[in-house]
Amino acid sequence: MARDGRSDTRDEPQTPKADRATRTDAGRSFEVPTGSLRLPRTDQREPVAVRDRVYHLRESEARALAVIGTFRVVPEAELRHLSPASSRADLRSLTEQGLVARSAATVNHQHTPLVVLTPEGKALLDAHVDAGEARQQYHQGLVKPRELGHDVQLYRLYQMEAARLEHDGGRITRVVVDYELKHDYQTFLHRRDRPEGTGHETDLQAFADAQQLPIVDGHLELPDLRIEYETEDGRAEHRDVELVTEHYSRGQLAGKAQAGFALYRAGGSGGAQGGSTRTGGTPLDPHHLEALL
Repeated sequence: MARDGRSDTRDEPQTPKADRATRTDAGRSFEVPTGSLRLPRTDQREPVAVRDRVYHLRESEARALAVIGTFRVVPEAELRHLSPASSRADLRSLTEQGLVARSAATVNHQHTPLVVLTPEGKALLDAHVDAGEARQQYHQGLVKPRELGHDVQLYRLYQMEAARLEHDGGRITRVVVDYELKHDYQTFLHRRDRPEGTGHETDLQAFADAQQLPIVDGHLELPDLRIEYETEDGRAEHRDVELVTEHYSRGQLAGKAQAGFALYRAGGSGGAQGGSTRTGGTPLDPHHLEALL
């Protein structure tokens, strides 16, 4: 393959259309919505301009960028589900074009190859996503390395709950991760038009009402993922999902359950046993999550 990303079809197998419905251990591998992205939708690489740069992408590479940007960090092994026949060539092309960065980290005592968006990769997605109040947000780089054991499982967490939603007739429209909600909350607390004398409890309730988030025992419950979807009859709904770790106390677990979140834990990790807030997440099992609620 050429350095500019153009396809050399002599040594890169193409992905047949019939193979697009990829598989995981639990069945189909659910991708993130890409309908709002104005990017190539064919097996042949096409030019994509961003400012003064021109990249070359095919559909499977655009889908990989969307997954990585949505969840900030994705284990390299998870990307193979997106395009089994060409995933290595896709990742090599995206890396050579400077759109993704590949690294490896010890996550919960396991050597784990990881992929993140570069600033250029995020800029490409942001430049080609349809504008709108509910547009998908994309993220670049690593922010909290000590939480990698948790964050690298969010894509698998999404797949599990997306499968349940689509089985019930839902159509996924957007994915919101916890740091987006946390950022929105801090922005709301420090807004310039905040009325003088407004108390914390008033702000807390106002934000919770606006975002349809529960308050349990005076604490705003924020999920790891919010999956927005459309029901069969056209209603806009969302599902809040949490990955439970062994560091959750009984009180934290009870709060998440009372909030109505869909709860999962890593298979074989044991139950939440109490303790402090997470600093590394559950032991990583990249192949299996168990639904608790």
